[in-house]
Amino acid sequence: MIGLWVALAALALHASALHNYGLIGDEMYFIACSKHLAWGYVDQPPLVAVAALLAAPFGYSPFALRVLSALSAALAAWLAARIAQELGGGRYAQGLAAIATALVPAYLLLGNLLVTTSFEPFSWTLVVFLVIRLIKTNNSAYWYGIAAAFTFGMYGKYSMFLLGAAVAIGLLVTPERRVFRSPAFAWAVVLSLLAIAPNIAWQWSHGWPFFGVLHGDFQHRHPFRSGLMLEYKNLGINALAFVGEQLLYTSPAVAVIWIWGAVALSRWDRMRAYRWITIAFFLLILTAIALEGKGYYVIAIYASLIAAGCVAIEHTWRGKAARATATVLLLAATLPLVPFSVPVLPIQGFLAYSTALHLTGQDGTPAHVVQPLYAQEFGWNAFTARVARVYDALPPNVRARTAIFADTYAEAGALALYGPAYHLPTIIGSQNNFYIWGPQGYDGRSMIVVGATQQATIRRLFRKVTLVTTISNPYEWVLQGPDPVYYCTDPIAPLATLWPQLGWYGA
Repeated sequence: MIGLWVALAALALHASALHNYGLIGDEMYFIACSKHLAWGYVDQPPLVAVAALLAAPFGYSPFALRVLSALSAALAAWLAARIAQELGGGRYAQGLAAIATALVPAYLLLGNLLVTTSFEPFSWTLVVFLVIRLIKTNNSAYWYGIAAAFTFGMYGKYSMFLLGAAVAIGLLVTPERRVFRSPAFAWAVVLSLLAIAPNIAWQWSHGWPFFGVLHGDFQHRHPFRSGLMLEYKNLGINALAFVGEQLLYTSPAVAVIWIWGAVALSRWDRMRAYRWITIAFFLLILTAIALEGKGYYVIAIYASLIAAGCVAIEHTWRGKAARATATVLLLAATLPLVPFSVPVLPIQGFLAYSTALHLTGQDGTPAHVVQPLYAQEFGWNAFTARVARVYDALPPNVRARTAIFADTYAEAGALALYGPAYHLPTIIGSQNNFYIWGPQGYDGRSMIVVGATQQATIRRLFRKVTLVTTISNPYEWVLQGPDPVYYCTDPIAPLATLWPQLGWYGA
């Protein structure tokens, strides 16, 4: 019961902040995807598009768009408490597991955004919980629940496959491999494969573009303008950064708990039947490093490790004073980080808070929004208005055949969302699904191009390229520089012919 109360408190925290800032580029892109509903997309399965579609009756408000993400984060905290209970934890372990999971910075952030990773903490933790129940009860019917949770996760993000493989291997190398002997396992696999088949068929029919996204993401890794770089092309350096980011995404205080949990699962006799969780964790880490993945690729596994760590803490620190001290230390170390994951402060208050912590605005320099995702939540309406002024400045007969082209999905998504208020035409773009949706019948003889990613290609494909204006957003300083807006005419061929040269995949 204590886990449920903590989950409800977490949900209330998220709900209070869902609408405080605006939308990020990914969310506006998912809105565009929801208007082209399909079984698959270039860069993700369809769950986020369906979630965005459900927000349509509410005008795609930030609250409506993100409420399912907030619910997912709250449920992850509740499931952590349930796992602690299954591992033999009492009321204290269950409550601490729920609190620690709810305060994981990455989970807090994901609960306030609609992104493909938003549903992972819930779906991954649900899979682990159901496998634990399968082992404890020896009830093969749990295989069908596991298949449903796995399928749900696969429709959210393909990384669920990595969890499934890691858990399967973890079980196979331990005596718990016995659970695979049930006919229900084979039927569950068949049912799950049938359920995800439409999405796999979409990827196959489009030439497996998701792998192109992974390759493009690797090729376009670059530092923030602040100098910070989280992903590298060098395998060794990226591995070090990846390991370091696990502390960043979970916070050092919570990391102590999940590390304790990983050790307890592998060394403690009373948890011996669940050491496959630790095996799966290390397999996930090694796989992500080998694939040169981003640090957040494995964050959804931590709720399960946190639960085990809290059970170990409860068993080790039996005194009320010791347990109270552990809880106070956890809260003292994590609560000050909350404003960096949940926008509980107005943006000026966040700038002041960051400055007080000496993270920005020092030595007379202006204060910047140091949380990159917060920086993305401002200025999109003004950005669209600036593009609209360029469009409106064209003669009416030229406007009628002018395309507005954005070279990233974030910019294209913003223009598509806010453009109708400024009477802009259908937006076209070159990245991911905007590329798949094509040039929408425009011939390219008159085209407004927004963004610098395809600048060299645009200059090669159009004989006349004029820089009209540059749009800047001071809040986005940490992410990128100003966006140029070009007016392009006299293409070397019709736009439909040139289109394959403009397309690119990447995150």
